[in-house]
Amino acid sequence: MGVPLPSPQSLAHRARLASLFSELRPTRFRAPLTRLPAHRIPTLWTLYRGIIRDAPTETIRSHMREFFRSRRGMRGQGDVTRELKKAYRRLEVFGRVKAGDEHLKAVCQRYSRMIEGAAFQARADWVFQQEIAWQERMRTRPIMTGGYLKPSFFNKPLPRLRPQPLHITGMIVSRRKARQRRLDRNDALQDEKAFLDFESSFENALAANSGSSFERFFSNHMSSWRAPLNEDLRRLTDGFNRERARSAVPYPPEMLEQIRAARREKIANKTRERERERRGEVTNHLLKQMRKRPPAHRLSQMSPKARRMDIIARGASEVGYVAKVKRALGHKLRDPDAWRVELGRPENKETLDRLAEEIEEENLRRRSALQRMGESVEQPPANN
Repeated sequence: MGVPLPSPQSLAHRARLASLFSELRPTRFRAPLTRLPAHRIPTLWTLYRGIIRDAPTETIRSHMREFFRSRRGMRGQGDVTRELKKAYRRLEVFGRVKAGDEHLKAVCQRYSRMIEGAAFQARADWVFQQEIAWQERMRTRPIMTGGYLKPSFFNKPLPRLRPQPLHITGMIVSRRKARQRRLDRNDALQDEKAFLDFESSFENALAANSGSSFERFFSNHMSSWRAPLNEDLRRLTDGFNRERARSAVPYPPEMLEQIRAARREKIANKTRERERERRGEVTNHLLKQMRKRPPAHRLSQMSPKARRMDIIARGASEVGYVAKVKRALGHKLRDPDAWRVELGRPENKETLDRLAEEIEEENLRRRSALQRMGESVEQPPANN
């Protein structure tokens, strides 16, 4: 049984519904909305120029220029419509301010000051970030250590830098990988040449047993078979030769002088650091030195007193109790007569002796007073 056809009234109703629904569908343009003249002409000639003309202050005018410039790449119809509504609202406000609305004028003035404050804060943040980045670059900048990065297959003679720049590390790593690839390719080519020789000898043996009617594919054309292999081997050999030439490059005299100067500066810098430590400055090197301990097998056999003396002797001082402990442990002092600084300068000897006598007299007086006080407390009271 066939399906009955719809009635003419049903077809008319369907057509009416389709026309109603088609009006609700969003319009799909072949080009982006922002490229259509119906959008560009009103936006540029009415909206943008009107905002630039009626902006109350230069700050707001520059802000609105940036507003449009930052949204030039928008293509979504909903996004463009939302931003256009914002712009038209601001155009209306600017027009009312130009017409003399005092309330909106005060609002725009406050808005202008807010934009200036935000711009100032953004500029300060940018300067702050730039300074942090500069300090980080200075902290991690490569410094010559006075050592040598000797020439090898992967690098020419270079000074030893700390930290080593990433481009030097990347160069060495990439050349190591390239050398390994060349070695692998060289082995594969040698194997292919051996296979060719084997095939040629095998064909010669077959030809000797089969007679003159045997057609040879390898032994009669060995030069043609070996030509691409020899070309690849020649390129690989050139690469190996370049590596050997790189490893044989001598140090330039200018670089040697720079390395020696860096080594002298390093020694002088460490000397100044030790001098500061002896004067009492606590450096990172001194902290690391004082945190160290003897090896575990020795530390387990040390008494508490020996452990305490080891901790004291790791300080930088060479006078006072620290020097006494170092002498007891057999350490060699840089200046054995440094303890004399405790006696003071020769020109101050009279003053120091006088102060020492005054202190001694005061101590005797106090001890005598305490002794008399004790005797009076111990003596019993008299009976009347």
